[in-house]
Amino acid sequence: CNKKCKNCAERETWWERFQNIVDDLLLKSNVHTCRRTSCLKNKYGTCKARFPRNVYEETMIDPETGSIELKHGEAQLNTFTSLLTYLIRCNSDVTSLLSGTAIKAVISYVTDYITKSPLKTHTIFDAVRSIFDKNSEFLNGSSSQKEKAR
Repeated sequence: CNKKCKNCAERETWWERFQNIVDDLLLKSNVHTCRRTSCLKNKYGTCKARFPRNVYEETMIDPETGSIELKHGEAQLNTFTSLLTYLIRCNSDVTSLLSGTAIKAVISYVTDYITKSPLKTHTIFDAVRSIFDKNSEFLNGSSSQKEKAR
């Protein structure tokens, strides 16, 4: 409405709060800073997180590839949606999944991400073997020794 009724004023206040919260969350969690000890720690010296990102003043379709380039105003900021940022309140990286290739790439990335193990298999087996070696007397000993170990 054109009048400053109570409902309109409350909605405007809520919207301002929403935008301020999203801006604060983006600043605290979505801005990327390259560091030699993390993302630049590779033989190429390039950012493993693919920063800086391309900047697009407006959403456009690349005439050569047909890919959709979403509006993106900051090179060191993940692609985001305000609503998702407001709801989950953490770092997010949003992408458009309008092609089979994009969907396959994201499925591959997510699968690799959730199934990666921080330890190599041989390291896990070495740890298990050392525990067995240190405790072999309890494993191969008499019942009374096994009881003492409890």
